[in-house]
Amino acid sequence: MINRILIVDDELILCNALRYHLLNKGYEVEISTCYQEFQEKINTGQFDLMLLDLHLNDIEGLDLLKIARQISSEMKIIMVSSYLDQNNISMAKELGAYECVRKNSQMFQVLDQIIETIEAQ
Repeated sequence: MINRILIVDDELILCNALRYHLLNKGYEVEISTCYQEFQEKINTGQFDLMLLDLHLNDIEGLDLLKIARQISSEMKIIMVSSYLDQNNISMAKELGAYECVRKNSQMFQVLDQIIETIEAQ
């Protein structure tokens, strides 16, 4: 069951749109736009799912994925990016990402489908 979601992305407009979308679906949602905010959020509570951008201003998403995996092996992590290529996808999955989603007009629908799949497990 997914209750708490952490969005880690330096695009605040996208974060707010995702947050609004997920709040309307009944989830508790927190936003982090940088590594420091991520540390504060992840240390104050447990999250069931994290949406993680591949490229942040102050840290690479794959590096943050490694850190998140050390903190929680249970949390599902979905990488999101406009810059996904086969190499990034392979690396993310090797590091423990559940799935990778391209930032585009279909992103919210794709995320909804992935979340439904996770919850059905």
